[in-house]
Amino acid sequence: MNKVNLHDLRAHNRRLLIQAVVEGKKSSRITLAKDTGLSPSTVTTLVSELIHEGVLVESGVTISTAGRGRKELNINAAYGAIAVFEISRQRTGLFIFDMALEKKEEKTIAVHRLSGNTLFSEITSAVIDNFFHNKQYGPLAGIGLLFQEDMIESDLTVMFSTSLSADNISLREALYTQFKVSVIGEYSVNEILNHIAAPVTAKNSAHVTIANTILISIMIEGKPIKMTGGKSANITKLFAAFDNHLIPPDTPDLPGGMSLPARLADVLAFLCMLFPLDIIFVSRRTVKKSTFLFQVREALGRLLSPTPPPLVKLIEPPNSPLSEKMAVRMRRLILNIPA
Repeated sequence: MNKVNLHDLRAHNRRLLIQAVVEGKKSSRITLAKDTGLSPSTVTTLVSELIHEGVLVESGVTISTAGRGRKELNINAAYGAIAVFEISRQRTGLFIFDMALEKKEEKTIAVHRLSGNTLFSEITSAVIDNFFHNKQYGPLAGIGLLFQEDMIESDLTVMFSTSLSADNISLREALYTQFKVSVIGEYSVNEILNHIAAPVTAKNSAHVTIANTILISIMIEGKPIKMTGGKSANITKLFAAFDNHLIPPDTPDLPGGMSLPARLADVLAFLCMLFPLDIIFVSRRTVKKSTFLFQVREALGRLLSPTPPPLVKLIEPPNSPLSEKMAVRMRRLILNIPA
């Protein structure tokens, strides 16, 4: 076996061990050997390396295995810190997690709209203040950017200058260039669907978010359709009164006597004429699930008859904050283990 293959095999085995520790409830060298299929000697060697590098740590907790005490292994919380920024047109917030995914800090960066270079400048200042001037959280290991659907592509473009040139690049690229750490950018609607709709394999889907504004995003063949607002389009006016007042989240009916489910079915039927949708996700917290879904499905079925309507699925955001979900993704990327 040549050196390249030996190197690749070693890297693969390291990932197996780290993944087993991340996904296992309690891990010792013996349990890792059983879980990964690696020989005990290989596990002992690689675990020693990972402890020396600061990736793993022995917690001091003893695990009983076949009557013998074994030291429990965990991801070292101090290996690095993860910064997650939640960004909308109303607020930008910062959440700091250690590598054990414990939230160490939550703070507001701005309570007004930030975009472009101003957004980049404020995030850069927050990173420098929290990870370079104040080193209590440990070294910065990665940055997660969680965009709300009201952010558009032009909000997330930065004019980045070097000594040689200047160019428009994405916020994610600018932060990577500035800090040389892993950076992930994702819209919150996609983060919700990643965790709630993961079992659904349909490639053609739409997602409607109903709150103070109503937003829609569409995926065709697994790829997002570019909308007027970037990843999503604001379609609130299709549901609002003639004076364009926004709809409160708990409004059961629309002005003029039309129910919200009926109006939503009208809009969905129009979308089905434009796109070959297999499934439509609707996010709305303040509804009685069974009644709302039944009314939407019934109205949509009548409008599209005799063509069978797509599945309409009501979803709710996960119980745990999306910032935590982003931190989980960031940690896997930093540790180089599969998502």
